[in-house]
Amino acid sequence: MAIRLFSRQELVEGVAERQIAVLSNGGGGLMRPDKCGRSEPIRTPFDPSRIDEAATWLSAPAGRFMYRKGRPANVTGVMWNRSNPELWERDTRGKPIRRMSPKFPPPLFINHWTADFDSKWAFSIGLEKVVDLAIEMFDASGSDFGLLTTLADLNAKNIDQGETATSISYRGLDPALGVPGLYWINLFSVEFAGWLGLSRPLEDLVSRKTLADGGVMLRFGESPKGFRDPENLERQRLLIERLGPEKFFDIRFPDRKLDAPNWGTRSP
Repeated sequence: MAIRLFSRQELVEGVAERQIAVLSNGGGGLMRPDKCGRSEPIRTPFDPSRIDEAATWLSAPAGRFMYRKGRPANVTGVMWNRSNPELWERDTRGKPIRRMSPKFPPPLFINHWTADFDSKWAFSIGLEKVVDLAIEMFDASGSDFGLLTTLADLNAKNIDQGETATSISYRGLDPALGVPGLYWINLFSVEFAGWLGLSRPLEDLVSRKTLADGGVMLRFGESPKGFRDPENLERQRLLIERLGPEKFFDIRFPDRKLDAPNWGTRSP
């Protein structure tokens, strides 16, 4: 199973500490890492009392916090700081002499958080605990969009089936361009939910819950088992038609231009 979170909130040190603290303590330590690191291989023991040190990795330009729980792993994931790395012009001895401007600006959704976990483990510890933790992670990262679904569902909706195993790439997972599809659990910020029109009647197709900050969760059934059955896929299709297909990414038309919110500037 997979959680994906997308936030415009810059990963300053305080935000980085908050996210790592939720990962460590949320759900009574449900996904607390055993090991962490800035790159592979992940070897550093995770110390929940020294979150500030891990936050320095993540808050650095182009920083990462990679984590793993269990052996074999029950949970793996990465928090990505997609800000531009520092670039320097150097003299002949390699000494930096002038800071250079990047050719391209960083993406709008600069804060990206992934968590992948074994479905048997998720069912054994209680699926609702995982859902509650996903909501807590969504709130801690100030995300505009989040999803919780099976890896098979995520892949089917974002990987071109014509790609080979050596060239797999995900498409459509950028809320700046439109809605990244519908999944078992879908989390929307107040701003995103308002633009999408989630206040209209939807209960004939999907379960809706208002989150503590006014955002919205859409949920297709109690369990992700059978989520890709034809009747569930048809409910998703009907909901997309009701909300506006021009707003949703569709892997069958990966280069189609979508309607998207006027996101404005990055969240502070």
